[in-house]
Amino acid sequence: MKLGEKLEYLLARKGLNKADFANTVGVTNRALYYYISGERLPRKKVLKQMAEELGVEEEFLANDKIELELTSDEKFIKTLLESGKTNAGAVKFLEESKGLFAGNSISNEDKEFLINCLNEIYLDSRKKDDKIK
Repeated sequence: MKLGEKLEYLLARKGLNKADFANTVGVTNRALYYYISGERLPRKKVLKQMAEELGVEEEFLANDKIELELTSDEKFIKTLLESGKTNAGAVKFLEESKGLFAGNSISNEDKEFLINCLNEIYLDSRKKDDKIK
């Protein structure tokens, strides 16, 4: 995985915006854009600062052969983007669900109940799909 892709995912995971991150590591927004787009590579000093800010090793950022382990939702969104499909409803549902489960607005019992309901909806849709084929 290329440096730019790693930076995109890590910034999103940490909830950092690019302008603040660029400022923190001592580069311009344009320089960060170049790093993310792959047009340029950061100097060793900047790479070290980026790694420290993101909580990873320099070697991890610098080595394109080292993959970033994607979360399930990151894999889902990446698959949608790579296929050219845009399923905004599914992405919105995923984001809202993360918020619902991250907060303590519902009990663990209710969370489990909700997961079971979603699983039933999914299994019912699979049965319908199988009947159509």
